[in-house]
Amino acid sequence: MGTIFSTDLMSGQGPKYRRLVDGLVAAIKSGDLPEGEKLPPVRELAWELKITPGTVARAYSILGEEGWVSAEVGRGTYVRPLRDRPKQRARSSDGYLKHQAHALHNEPETDFLFAPRLPDVGQVDIIRDAIRAAADLPDTLLLRYPFHGSQAYLREALLAHIPKHEQGGISADDIVVTNGGQNAIMLSMQTLLAEGTRVVMVEEHSYPGLRRAVELLGAKVVGVPMDEQGIDPQALAHVARSSGASLLFTMPEAHNPTCRVTDTARRHEVVDVARTHGFHIVQDDCYRLGPALGPSYRSLLPEQSWFISSFSKTISPSLRAGYVVTPSGWASKMRRVVDVNYFGVSSPTAEILFQMLSHPDLEQSMTEMRRRNREYIEIAVNMLGRYELGWSHDVPFFWLKLPHGWRVSSFCQKAENKGIRIRPGDDFALRDGPSPQAVRISVNGQMPPERFREVLAELVDLLDNPTDTLSV
Repeated sequence: MGTIFSTDLMSGQGPKYRRLVDGLVAAIKSGDLPEGEKLPPVRELAWELKITPGTVARAYSILGEEGWVSAEVGRGTYVRPLRDRPKQRARSSDGYLKHQAHALHNEPETDFLFAPRLPDVGQVDIIRDAIRAAADLPDTLLLRYPFHGSQAYLREALLAHIPKHEQGGISADDIVVTNGGQNAIMLSMQTLLAEGTRVVMVEEHSYPGLRRAVELLGAKVVGVPMDEQGIDPQALAHVARSSGASLLFTMPEAHNPTCRVTDTARRHEVVDVARTHGFHIVQDDCYRLGPALGPSYRSLLPEQSWFISSFSKTISPSLRAGYVVTPSGWASKMRRVVDVNYFGVSSPTAEILFQMLSHPDLEQSMTEMRRRNREYIEIAVNMLGRYELGWSHDVPFFWLKLPHGWRVSSFCQKAENKGIRIRPGDDFALRDGPSPQAVRISVNGQMPPERFREVLAELVDLLDNPTDTLSV
């Protein structure tokens, strides 16, 4: 293979497939790849450049569409003669980028710490490979509504994706695929609130998307006090008894926003309370990047527990891919709710998710995502460790309790004046509950670690220098 086919070929900007296209076009224009030259086979070039065969295949396909090469069945791909090359067409994405440029850059990307931002650790190529594979779905699936039976293969793939020690007696028939974690929350609430008291118990500091979902459904949210282990079992029993709540929504693995983890002994206590008072437990596990630190409620109380997860923090939030593991015997009830809402995730979406879960590079990508998150969290702990922090290596945010001299609103405003957006603790407080003197700061994996460190240094400077006008 010639020296032209080296990693320098992809030294440009943008997605890997586009960098390869641009590199090959530049080589053709310069004469380094003369007309009639045969390009390397897809797998050989992929191995040489350390990228996926799907990335090379996509680049070759675009080169063919744009008129730079021609593919001859059984012979290979060749650079077209100059006289046969049509004028280069605009990229298919140019129109989108032209009209969306303002929207894409309407928020401060560099210092955005309000919500987690994922780096590209290989998952972009995996997603593109999956999208291309979905284009080969049978015509019948592209011309009809989605239906439960046609996606059995995806539920089996999701079950296989759950580690064996976390499955806890789950079958593929217990799984309902959703359009992301928020959709999973909404569907679970709709299913449960249709049959029980319209009261939902939550941790006293809780994910605002859950509260909005409950309120949108016309139900009531009641808070349950927490300690360092999470939900307080005695307080839970009291609230359940006094409110008659039909369910508890909780995050025992990676509590949002405090990062607290509920240990195994406490989980058993919570299960005992749920069994005694007859309410369901809905476990949200959308933020955890690493292995589980304790048994799921679904494994401890399978007849009354729901397990929600998504791929927004491990692969990409753009996919809107999530799922619910229902209690034994409840999947058919939830499917009826799904049918009333939207008939289920679309066939192309289901195929994309299946192809991603089956991709040989997915495990490596998710491992790298976890490693990268650990790198950012360690930067945060090293710089902010003298303050009171809630954090975990496997959670893409941390919880900072503000020192004396700062109000949450003032601190967030001062930070935003510096171009740094963070999430105030007020967002996680119940309407009638106490507001924590804390902020949630998310990992922005699209920010270089050096810049992340600089941004945190600016926050440290703020923390160390409250002014008299901001004192409590």
